[in-house]
Amino acid sequence: MPSFFKFKSRMRYLAVFTSLTALCIIATSASAQINIEPEIKPKSTAVSPLDFDLNNGATFNLNVTNYGFSISGQYRRVMARNTEWVTEAGFGTLKDPREQTFFFFGQQLIPNKYKRVFNFPVMTGVRQRVLADFIDDNFRVFFTGMGGASFSFAYPYFEDRLALDDMPAEVQIGASRIYDVFQGWGDGDWKVGYAGKAAVSIDFGSGFSTLTSLEFGVLAQYYPDGIQIMEPNTLLGTVPGSNIPVVERGTGFSAQTLFLTPTITLMFGGMW
Repeated sequence: MPSFFKFKSRMRYLAVFTSLTALCIIATSASAQINIEPEIKPKSTAVSPLDFDLNNGATFNLNVTNYGFSISGQYRRVMARNTEWVTEAGFGTLKDPREQTFFFFGQQLIPNKYKRVFNFPVMTGVRQRVLADFIDDNFRVFFTGMGGASFSFAYPYFEDRLALDDMPAEVQIGASRIYDVFQGWGDGDWKVGYAGKAAVSIDFGSGFSTLTSLEFGVLAQYYPDGIQIMEPNTLLGTVPGSNIPVVERGTGFSAQTLFLTPTITLMFGGMW
């Protein structure tokens, strides 16, 4: 019997010793995990204009849109390593998507054209460089978002020479000739609307003092009151024995309020 009690006592001591040993191992492991420092992320190696003390930039832009060719200028201000504030002003034309242009013996003719429109959009926004740590610095990709105002000057496409005031209100008789681009300005008026652009651009070259960029975007311009670019009247015929047209007012094309076009832009400039 005494041997049995000694054996039981030894087993109890062994169990206590085993438990204490396990607790020590767990505590040591937990302490080791707490003292392990988190992995340090490598510093970004992407180059920024700020690395060369360059804070400002400007470009001259050549644009291709659904309306033809246009020009613009852009000013850039570096706000952070990969962020730039941009302001852009341009000059071009607006067209109605329903226009159809024909050429006869070198002369351009646009049926139902009512007004020509010069367009001056002014916008400001942000350019944000993306994937800077994954794409080489000589191929810098930016997302751009801008908004602002759009100013347009609309003036007659043709001269109405024989409008008769004594005709009924719904009918007008008149003979006209097409103006060239420099005529009719005295009868024009200004329209004010909104403009916005979203684009993806690429800056080429490892240096920043000279800028060469290619941009693909979408430009939207909205005029709440619309711009009457196409003929608002309907041709009913001509006065018998002459080529003087007779038209019914207000039954032709509607005014255009939204102008939406893709853009392709080539930029040249520099930074200082």
